[in-house]
Amino acid sequence: MQFMPVFDTASKLWANQPIAAYYRDITIHHRQQVGGSCVSTCLSLLSGQEPTEVRSHVNTQDPVSWSHYLQGYGMKLAYCPSDLRRLQHYLPDLLAIDDLFTISTYSPPDSSSIGAEPNEDGWICGSHIVLLHRSTVYDTRYAAPIALNTYADKQRYVKRLFRVVPVDHARGL
Repeated sequence: MQFMPVFDTASKLWANQPIAAYYRDITIHHRQQVGGSCVSTCLSLLSGQEPTEVRSHVNTQDPVSWSHYLQGYGMKLAYCPSDLRRLQHYLPDLLAIDDLFTISTYSPPDSSSIGAEPNEDGWICGSHIVLLHRSTVYDTRYAAPIALNTYADKQRYVKRLFRVVPVDHARGL
């Protein structure tokens, strides 16, 4: 018998039904990033530590290190299936789950820039990470949280999407 892969074009971000709530009641204290510190500032919203302290514990390009850092605060990251789609196409699932996520998006507005060859320094393009708590975006580029329905970056392409889960959850990094 030969194994045939199944391609599910309607894959859900979180398959378990009914969907449990883990962080619907969490309080997040927003802060703005200084310079290119979106990863450490975003994670600091979850840990309560200063972004400079977070930065000393994570590799900005390694989500496993982010999850390992969050484990010290009773949380970890669980991968959600994603592909090169604009954030707006994930909104129905994100709102239905109604919990806490990290969302990384590419900075260029066009997919051809994202797929370009690196320059001589290895650089391809920038990206950014935000927290989504229920229907509120905590984007550390801005002075205050933003309602998801008015968030301008819904048109950006998704790079990574993680659900924040308790450290003892079976799923996660």
